[in-house]
Amino acid sequence: MLDRTSRTRGNFFRKIKKSVALSATVLGLALLSSTGGAGDAKPAPALESSLTVERTMIVKGHPIYVLIHFAAPDLDIPSARRPPLNFTLVLDRSGSMADKGKIEYLRQAAKMAVGQLRERDVVSVVEFDDRITLLWPASHPADIDAVKRKIDELTPRGSTNLAGGLELGIDENSGAAKRLGLSGETLDRVILLSDGLANTGITDHGEIARLASAARTKGVRVSTIGLGVDYDEDLMQAIAEAGGGRYHYVESPTQLASIFEDEMKGAFATRARDVHLAFHGSSAVKRAELIGFAASDGPNVGADWPDFYAGETRTVLLRLEVDAGAEGPLDLGKFDVVWRDAQSGASGTLDMPIRVVVTNDTAASDRTVNKDVAVEAALAESERDLANDVKLYQQGNYDQARAGNAAIIAGLKNRNGTLKDERIARKIEAMSVEQDRMAAAAAAPSPEAQASYLKASKQRLYRAKSGDRSGYTLQQGDKGLAVRQLQSALAAAGYYHGKITGDYDKTTADAVRAYQTANTIPADGVAGAATQAKLGLY
Repeated sequence: MLDRTSRTRGNFFRKIKKSVALSATVLGLALLSSTGGAGDAKPAPALESSLTVERTMIVKGHPIYVLIHFAAPDLDIPSARRPPLNFTLVLDRSGSMADKGKIEYLRQAAKMAVGQLRERDVVSVVEFDDRITLLWPASHPADIDAVKRKIDELTPRGSTNLAGGLELGIDENSGAAKRLGLSGETLDRVILLSDGLANTGITDHGEIARLASAARTKGVRVSTIGLGVDYDEDLMQAIAEAGGGRYHYVESPTQLASIFEDEMKGAFATRARDVHLAFHGSSAVKRAELIGFAASDGPNVGADWPDFYAGETRTVLLRLEVDAGAEGPLDLGKFDVVWRDAQSGASGTLDMPIRVVVTNDTAASDRTVNKDVAVEAALAESERDLANDVKLYQQGNYDQARAGNAAIIAGLKNRNGTLKDERIARKIEAMSVEQDRMAAAAAAPSPEAQASYLKASKQRLYRAKSGDRSGYTLQQGDKGLAVRQLQSALAAAGYYHGKITGDYDKTTADAVRAYQTANTIPADGVAGAATQAKLGLY
């Protein structure tokens, strides 16, 4: 993408090195199949991982948390040797795109995206309102200028047949492989952009998401971009998750070019595709949950994940409810990951067993706690509870939502009395800002304020599910779109004078510190929720 902000690969491996010193950690060993490799040489794993249990000694009656880190190593091949891209744009040209210059920013962003394609790539463009038109059939971009001229012809009109546009875009993309004789290494991508509600054609969320899910089974990935405050963020997120892509909320059309650029860069640097996570529990496991993704009233749980891009890191938290039985060693099962290497075509697996020791000694159990996992568990549960409060808010239960948020803050403060961790302190800061945002949106006379709050909050929660908490805190070492937006906001305020790089370096930290000093915010150089809110980024 890279829409999400990620830590550098070095930070990830420092975490692994630290975790290895703890008996609770298992390093995932990548086993590559022989398919897709050249000769006897096997490619390096496209995914690397570590697994850490919150505590190696457990007490009966308490849930068990397991944190799994993933990293996709940087590519060590020239960009000219990247797999070809079969790229389809599905663009909303309904009447609402006339507002605030949206259609012009859309044209600019779309032209920038297709301008990055090479002759071995494939491009197609679908435009939709209440009518669906194949603006540019799938073909190798021998004449990019001709494609751009077609995009320039887009003007606002009509209502929004989102499902019709998506279906034609998927069909054109998936059909290109056979018509054009594309190689098996070709990456198939659809980007759907809309600023409005699906009000013509198929409008049922489930049916539309199933279109994206069916596309995924054919190898086509669907990402979505919601523009402004009038579209349905739940639908757009559901499409992206079913389609194995990313969901982006774009508040201002001026941000479109950056989103398209990140999506293209990510597609070009795809490392692992067809990623599936699965936990296979022993008979001791009574309930398993991949927090934010899937839950099962049984020992087994699994979920599909979007493709991994070079340099990307993610985490997932596994929560287990266990019938511990007698004291002594306990096998909980194993965590498996399967994927396909986007560069070589080889398949790969990670196989990580999870074992603990059952004890009746609570103090002994507490001495084995891994602080990092305990912190991640506190953060993930607070985000799950906040998601429920946001739903209450969306239903108009404002007081109940704010009361729930206050309970989250109280719970985090209680947990941090023991853990004493800055990450939880930052989350408490974010929840306090969330309280203010809830109150301000509820009191605003315009429904746009509430829609904007809901979309921004849901976007932060969407990213946090995979460990990306850039929406709450940005600091040195972070990279990506969120950092670029921070640098741009600081530059507009007169505090940042460097290039907009997307790298949170010392220059960026110094600018943040100066801004914080001028605005009576504790000056630590970390862009927490209070700083981002003051800059209009929260």
